[in-house]
Formats: sequence, structure tokens, C-alpha cells
Amino acid sequence: MHTSLPRKRPKQGINWQPILDQMTDDPHHHAPTYPGDLKAALLNHADLAQHPKGEAIYQMAREIARLTTCCDPEIAYWFSRLVELLDDGEG
Repeated sequence: MHTSLPRKRPKQGINWQPILDQMTDDPHHHAPTYPGDLKAALLNHADLAQHPKGEAIYQMAREIARLTTCCDPEIAYWFSRLVELLDDGEG
């Protein structure tokens, strides 16, 4: 069975600001939180929702963030860094 590779995304960086701008202060948390499904938002924004490694990248970002604050902005930061590595590997 032949499975085609996911299409390559443009090499220019992804603007993560729209995700960050949606995060709001929450008195129950020590850092801003995303008001929805952060995983879905990040995967869709990076065009990785159907990528075979999209879920693994998100889970790794959560695991790295768990070592410190494990807040939504940090998860988004690590996710963005891991996505950059994925892009580097597709050249």
C-alpha cells in the first residue's frame, strides 16, 4: 500500500501571534490560558492536523513544558520550536 507524504509547508516561519493573542488571563491559573482546545488550534494553525507526526510533536511540547510551568504559552512556544525542526528535516 502506497501512502503519499504530506505536502510540504512553506519554509517561511509561522506567525504564532494569532494563537498567543487569544490567550487570556485566568485568575485560577498563574499564566494566560487558551480559551479552547489548544492542541487543535496549534495543529490546525501549523497545518499539521493530518500530518503523521503532528500529534507526537504536540505531546512532546507538553512533556517539555511539564518540566517547568506547563502553561499554555509555554506549550505553544515548544510546539513552535519543534515544528521548526520538522521543517528543517523536509528540505
